[in-house]
Amino acid sequence: MTDHAGTARRQPRNLAFIGTAFGLLGLGLVYLFLYLPLIVTALFSFNDSRIQTLPMVGPTLRWYQDLFQDPQMISAILYSLQVAFTAVLISIIAGTVFALTSHRVRIRGGKLLDLLLTSPLVAPGMVLGISFLAVFNFAKINTGFWTIVIGHTAFITPLVMFLVLQRLKVADPSLEQASFDLGAGRIATFWHVTLPGIRAALVAAALLGFTMSMDEIAVTFFLAGTEPTLPVYVWGLVRFGFTPEVNAAFTLIGGGSLTCIALAGMILWFNARKRGASLTSNLVEAAEEQDLARELGHAGTGPIPAPGAVEPATHR
Repeated sequence: MTDHAGTARRQPRNLAFIGTAFGLLGLGLVYLFLYLPLIVTALFSFNDSRIQTLPMVGPTLRWYQDLFQDPQMISAILYSLQVAFTAVLISIIAGTVFALTSHRVRIRGGKLLDLLLTSPLVAPGMVLGISFLAVFNFAKINTGFWTIVIGHTAFITPLVMFLVLQRLKVADPSLEQASFDLGAGRIATFWHVTLPGIRAALVAAALLGFTMSMDEIAVTFFLAGTEPTLPVYVWGLVRFGFTPEVNAAFTLIGGGSLTCIALAGMILWFNARKRGASLTSNLVEAAEEQDLARELGHAGTGPIPAPGAVEPATHR
């Protein structure tokens, strides 16, 4: 009887272990499918041979040296960095304003307005690029640096707005109210109270937006004009076949993007963990204060003093 009961208890554990193992295996296969092309590209970028096949000849860094000795590549990198920093700066300001407005101003149809603001983030890049190109051609605006910045700002701003808005929804509104009660104005309250609360979300949004701008090719292709960004320049190299220099370029772009995404994820994770620890500490302090008040309340209802005893003075 005991052996039968023990076997019955072990069966659910074995099934749970098997299910977890298959789940981890499936997750690993998905990640392998996603990152295997980047891993293979990175390996061949260190191969000392122009023929991309196995077995590899030996490790080398000369393809990276050739890459950075190309003046057109250097120009494309600097141009992409200039576009990305400008687009991210504008998006941070615009996204923060939109998030604060959406959070504090209650208007009819606000959900629809949020949906319209976030639509460029999910719209296909080709559709967005052709739409902007049609507008610029109609307005007789030549494509170039600022048209690329406008195109990148269109899909980075919704990302900033979404992250900041999520942070504002979990923020404590009593902090801003206390700042107003103490005589601080709106600008001082935003600078000293609101901005520190959304700082982590802004940094994460800036890193993600920078990654999206450096990797964007569909929108940039239609708005670039005569000077290409890094993805457009690398795409031009790919048209003549994959070379070790192209592998090195893709490795740098992919590695930089993954690094920015990892940093943004770590910032959001540490901020959420810190917020959870602060909430737990506040709950513990509140519980201790309730226990102390309860103990003091019980202590105040002691035995009735004897006749003739002097009662302590009470405040009326």
